Amino acid sequence: MRKLALGRIVGLLLTVLSLGIAVLSGYESWRFNQTVHGWDIARPMETAIDLSRTGAVTVPFDQTCSVSHGEAVYLDCDLRDDTGQVPEELLKGLSGKLVITNAAGEEIVRRSLMNDGGVPPGEPIVYRGRPGGEIMLVNLPTFAAGKYSATITVDQPAPALAGYQQTVYARYQLCGLEQMPVAILGFIAFCAGFVALVSGSTTLPGWWRHGIWKPFSPDETEAEDSTTLKEDSSETDSSDSEPPRELFF
Repeated sequence: MRKLALGRIVGLLLTVLSLGIAVLSGYESWRFNQTVHGWDIARPMETAIDLSRTGAVTVPFDQTCSVSHGEAVYLDCDLRDDTGQVPEELLKGLSGKLVITNAAGEEIVRRSLMNDGGVPPGEPIVYRGRPGGEIMLVNLPTFAAGKYSATITVDQPAPALAGYQQTVYARYQLCGLEQMPVAILGFIAFCAGFVALVSGSTTLPGWWRHGIWKPFSPDETEAEDSTTLKEDSSETDSSDSEPPRELFF
């Protein structure tokens, strides 16, 4: 009688399960890495503006990341100094605010332009820039992903910016910890793939040759045949030892 190869069956199930986990984890790691890369180059808000005149402009703010340690609004200008930076002197006198509202008109964030709410009297303005030379106008907290509107209001303009092309845009401030899920999922994919490789290499050859059944060795076959012969002979002896019955009419 054939027997099921339970070890081979368990090994095959482990191979399939590990391979599925490896593929799924690898795909999720790649997908999340693409998402983080998108956050790194994304501009949730971008608009042309003239900060040399008073007024207000409202533009969409498409928030796609809610795990960054912050966000910032920068000013880019076509005037640069010898170091490639937007000159700080251009922003002197600038005062205004940025208000972000949701689709229902509820205020989510309110910040003053320049140095997160203005500078106390007598203290110098601290301009913070990007490696590309842009200057930070507003430092924003992280808020939930969604579709918002941003209104930039200039109360006191910066006259030195008159005549220059200006662009205001928002960027996420990423520190690298956002890549942690990518590393964890990649490690899970590697471990699961290693288990699938080891289990598959030890299980699939036997599965290919014998399927789910355990092969008989010659010793087991001879032992089973001898056992069958003994059972048959014992049955024959018992039947021969019985006396023949006579029929009476």
